[in-house]
Amino acid sequence: MSTRNAAPSRMRGGVVGGTSALTAIAAHGLAQGMLPSTDTLMIVAAAAVAIGGVVGATPRLPTLPALLAGQGVVHVLLVVLTGHHHDLWSPSMAVAHSVGTLVALALITTYDAVARAVRRLSMPVRFVVGPPRRVVHAPRSRSASPAALLLFGSVGLRGPPLSLK
Repeated sequence: MSTRNAAPSRMRGGVVGGTSALTAIAAHGLAQGMLPSTDTLMIVAAAAVAIGGVVGATPRLPTLPALLAGQGVVHVLLVVLTGHHHDLWSPSMAVAHSVGTLVALALITTYDAVARAVRRLSMPVRFVVGPPRRVVHAPRSRSASPAALLLFGSVGLRGPPLSLK
């Protein structure tokens, strides 16, 4: 992967991992009515980093399957770590995760469109510079014969008087 294409791919991975975690936490908060504890959030954050790393390393991976996988991983982590196993397949949980996935997809699509527009606007204008052309200027003179002025302009080799001591 070239350096030029690596930054947008890593950024996309970070956005997919972050939005997967945020929307999954919000979905669990809506479906269960409570937010997870701090230690659970730290594990979910580590999972979001891992999801972002995988998505960033595979730039050809479509966004929707990446989001669905991220939602699934974070959902399973939250269910296992919070101990609410009865909410694993509840309809409210499925609806909340579906809405969360669609919100994350809308956010990523909007981010992608804005990033493309900014990239297009910030591209430098390239000028084509050819080899330098040599320009020779002809000397201009008001006199008809500038050579005569040069010949008669000096009297010869003159110096201070020689002292004879």
